[in-house]
Amino acid sequence: MNTDTRKLILVAYLVMACGLLASCGSDDSKPDPLAAYKGQTLDWQSCSGNQIFREALGESNVELVTKLGDRAKCTLMRAPLNYDDPAKGDVQVAFLRVSAGDPQQRLGAIMFNPGGPGGDGLYLSIAFNTMWADADANDPVGNLYRQMSQRYDLIGFSPRGTGASTNLICPSDESFKYEATVAADESQENIDNVLSNSRLIAENCRKNPQTPYMNSESTAKDMDLMRHLLGDSKLNYIGFSYGTWLGTWYAGLYPQRVGRMMLVGNADITASLNDVLLPQGMGMQRVMDQVLAPYAARHADRFSLGGTVEEVRQAYLSLRTMMPRHLLSATSELLLNHTISKSSKADDALFYLRAAQRMQEFISANPNADEAAVMAWIDEAQFVPDQELNKQTRSKAVELTGLYFSKKRQETKEAALKGQDALQWAVMCNDSRSSFGVDDWVRENKESAALYPLFGGYWVRNACLYWDAPAVKRPPIESVISAGNILMLQAELDPWTTVEGAMKTFAALPNASMILVQNEYSHGLYPPYGSACIDRPVAEYFLYGKQPDRLTTCAGKPLAADASN
Repeated sequence: MNTDTRKLILVAYLVMACGLLASCGSDDSKPDPLAAYKGQTLDWQSCSGNQIFREALGESNVELVTKLGDRAKCTLMRAPLNYDDPAKGDVQVAFLRVSAGDPQQRLGAIMFNPGGPGGDGLYLSIAFNTMWADADANDPVGNLYRQMSQRYDLIGFSPRGTGASTNLICPSDESFKYEATVAADESQENIDNVLSNSRLIAENCRKNPQTPYMNSESTAKDMDLMRHLLGDSKLNYIGFSYGTWLGTWYAGLYPQRVGRMMLVGNADITASLNDVLLPQGMGMQRVMDQVLAPYAARHADRFSLGGTVEEVRQAYLSLRTMMPRHLLSATSELLLNHTISKSSKADDALFYLRAAQRMQEFISANPNADEAAVMAWIDEAQFVPDQELNKQTRSKAVELTGLYFSKKRQETKEAALKGQDALQWAVMCNDSRSSFGVDDWVRENKESAALYPLFGGYWVRNACLYWDAPAVKRPPIESVISAGNILMLQAELDPWTTVEGAMKTFAALPNASMILVQNEYSHGLYPPYGSACIDRPVAEYFLYGKQPDRLTTCAGKPLAADASN
């Protein structure tokens, strides 16, 4: 054997030995830059004894925490602001654990996200434990949910940027200009004000060096760090609305670490997060046209909006042309924020409309009436025949009056944003670029306002139009597909995450099953929903890993007055 041959054999041996030892100059020999974070000891403490947690939870949730005793504990986790460069400093991420009722039968932890982006989910572990633990033990499906509270730790957390975690602050010493939705005010002045406010949000958020690191990529990595510190090899997860976007982001980063994942009210992951906003005007108007108008017509004596679907439709469509713009803006805002996304609030939505209709009549006849005069009229007004329901409608009229005069005075807010208000835009704009320029975005919203008169044009305000390039890149969908079985739960008429977008996500994920709830419009269905068709497969998925068929359709529950007949 010559010298060259011996050298080749020696090199080959060394290469083989290095491969077996996973060392010899490989990256694995370098110190783990996240070792200090992965090795931290969490300080679990009473949630009610810490003012940060008390404020984030609210007193009603603090009472529930107290009842759970030692099963409910809170902690703050250190995480790097920038996972690629931990030297940039830390953020704190708060989470609340409700421990499994039977630790010997523990299956792991379920982590929750409420959506937003920017929503604080700290309370969700308490809320779901309460629902599941209090389920009917004599009902076979209810007993499954009691088992879930016994066998899973439940984890609610405040995403970085909000709640009890490090809050994102977009500082400013200015105030926003007054703005209304395009549906209420299509004037160029109003549109210019909305765009000016959008630019101001982007400029203010850029002042904070933390802003680029407030995104779904960083939050997903925070979730994985939480999983590691909880000692679980897999992450089980339930996400709502934006939480579905976040859940699939996590699955794309760590497909091998996904356990049981349920996505409720599904965002379109094939589009920009910013662009997902546009169909919402259509979705809300569809609820009015296809669900609430027929419901009001079926119960004409209850709501006094008309005895046929067309009469009801004309009752609210005429508000667009007849109602003072500030009252129209107030009506749309209250419907949008409080009632149009929950079928349990169907009666409230129609009482708001009836209150607005009668107020429009009074204000048209008394254009100089001040707030006191309108309130005095409300005290005596007859909105609907039933006296108890009339009291409820009067309370809606009082809300409308306060907001109407606030808008009439063109009251504005400080432009400084903190927590959820700031994080919403940071995540939306850092995650993905809008596919629209300013002029195209305004055109789309004007068209939306024309097509959907109560709700269209709501999203003219859009800080992403003035944002820098996205800070992160979404993992490929192919990676999400390799994550294994995912369960999707979707209301057919969900106005916020429309079924059209949900179906695009479903088509892109052949590893997913979907339970589609027909004739239901609630955004965020919280199981147990009250139907074995939905509730049993969800529970069996989490308890036994049993994935439902590719597509299951279930009937939604009747609305309140329909159910009582």
